[in-house]
Amino acid sequence: MADDIDKLIDWARSQGWSIEVDANGYRRFYAPDGSYVVRYPATPSNPRRRLLDVVTATRAHGLPWPPPSKKEQRAQRRKDGRK
Repeated sequence: MADDIDKLIDWARSQGWSIEVDANGYRRFYAPDGSYVVRYPATPSNPRRRLLDVVTATRAHGLPWPPPSKKEQRAQRRKDGRK
């Protein structure tokens, strides 16, 4: 599960989100506007459930998950008039 949260963290950072690790090991997610969204514990008792909680909270604040495929990104660029 740590691999899944790492993928989410990498994607969030690439979209302008900031993720900080506090003294207790919690990963805190902040939206691009600086507002606190959610935290992920260092050792969750149910990693799958906590990951879904984080995904739900971040999606509610505008982070698309799963990340769009390259095909979807290309289609969006063409729609926007960029190549």
